[in-house]
Amino acid sequence: MATIGTMNASKQDEAFSKMQTSLSKYARANDRRMVLRSMRDVKYLKCIALETTSAPRDSLQASEEELLTEENIVLNGVPFDGSNHFLSTLKELCAKVCDQDGVWMESDALYDNLVTRMARSNASADSFFKLNPLVGSPDLILMPTSYKHAFPIKLNLYVANGQIHTTLSTTNSFGLFRKADVKPADLGGLKASSSRPWIGIHAVVDERSNVSNGQAVRHVKVLLPENLY
Repeated sequence: MATIGTMNASKQDEAFSKMQTSLSKYARANDRRMVLRSMRDVKYLKCIALETTSAPRDSLQASEEELLTEENIVLNGVPFDGSNHFLSTLKELCAKVCDQDGVWMESDALYDNLVTRMARSNASADSFFKLNPLVGSPDLILMPTSYKHAFPIKLNLYVANGQIHTTLSTTNSFGLFRKADVKPADLGGLKASSSRPWIGIHAVVDERSNVSNGQAVRHVKVLLPENLY
């Protein structure tokens, strides 16, 4: 007897298969509106499971901290606009969190964990490799676009019952391009395109994590444009 999870997975696979057929058909016809409508009809694009990020390395790379100083970040509801002030504030918050009764984690380890997982490149790569096989086709390809700092990285850090929890949300911008419109040298890979996409989309990676026990859940949600230009 099929389980509910198996049935839902089967329905999702069927919906994606029908969508891919429609995308190929309408891309060849140069019909952007029908491509967009075909994607809107698939509710599963609003919540696609991702693998959890791997355990952080023993040592933090200075480049990871440097990249975060270039980001707009919202930490527990407080905005930071690309400066070293965010890193110092995060260190202070990690120290306060780890100083609470019942919390068994070194503040430096927590800080390194968060900085590594906040890297925008992680969310971008995971989104691309999950979505490109779904929305790409012999006629379409998904490519990053150069709006990486348009949306802030949002991190919430808190303690519940002696356990450290986080929610992390990262939005990256991509474009669906017709392969016929893209130079061969630009096809493939994660190089950001400066060209105007055929259809622009945003991929939001949301992660809920219990840092204390290492358990986490990650999903990517596709945001489609309200209107075509």
